[in-house]
Amino acid sequence: MRMRIGILTTGNEEEDNRLVEAAEQRGHNVKLLNIMKCSLSVCFDAPEIYYEGKPISKDFDLIIPRIDTPHTEYGLAILRQFQAMHIFTSDTSYALKLGRDKLRCTQRLLQENVPFPTTGFAYSKEDFANIIKTVGGVPLVIKLIEGTEGVGVFLADDMKHAVNLLKTFKKLSTPLIVQKFIEESSGSDIRAFVIGNEIVASMERKSSDGDFRANIALGGQSKVVTLSTEEQKIVLKATAAIGINIAGVDLIRSNSGPLVIEINTSPNFGGEWGLESITNVDVAGAMVEFSVNQCNELTDNTVALRDAG
Repeated sequence: MRMRIGILTTGNEEEDNRLVEAAEQRGHNVKLLNIMKCSLSVCFDAPEIYYEGKPISKDFDLIIPRIDTPHTEYGLAILRQFQAMHIFTSDTSYALKLGRDKLRCTQRLLQENVPFPTTGFAYSKEDFANIIKTVGGVPLVIKLIEGTEGVGVFLADDMKHAVNLLKTFKKLSTPLIVQKFIEESSGSDIRAFVIGNEIVASMERKSSDGDFRANIALGGQSKVVTLSTEEQKIVLKATAAIGINIAGVDLIRSNSGPLVIEINTSPNFGGEWGLESITNVDVAGAMVEFSVNQCNELTDNTVALRDAG
């Protein structure tokens, strides 16, 4: 069945073009929708979504969100309107928001028994020493609550450095968490790309300049990696914990076993060291096929319920 697909984007040209290409190769109509050109009419009688001033709520069967961190709130507002108007979305605004909030996401992992590095959180400056002690002292990792691809992640080597960073962000009213530094995995991690309940590709990333972060966006390099059975189970439990369909799960191999360090809800897959190049897996095609199949399944179930009634 030919679908009318909208890709809600914030302008990653290479990956947007790959998704368009994959959708068109499969016979679908597809259009890129820059969220900053979208506007809403939220009313009971005639709700609408506009793109460049023109109504589009009847133009799409399916929306695939690709929203970057700086545009999270506005992008999710647009996505919620599509959901409210009963247009299928490959992921919900709730799951995307939950994945973007590192503390809430970690608490969900805790609830579902998914392992992660020991994490501390405090409001008062008087509690900073306590949360530093909670995560095993220094060195430790400080993360902004909302951040991705290694941006907003800092390594504090000593107590003075840690306290100064915490106080600085406190003055800026910037919410953050602290995490135990896993020394044995410094400069390396694993990205597993999940679509539905399947890991479609995975790679190991390594820093090329001694940085404790391994993100490709920060200059890291990558290679294909095979996940152990335990790692596969942890990855899929992590995405299930926040209810996300399409995500990149980042984990590290510690002396105590695999630990999830982030769930990226708009994961990159392009670039020289990106997942598609390294693994030769058609990630864009898998994203489109999953989204279309889910939309068709929902439509079929809706028709069956209507006919049964």
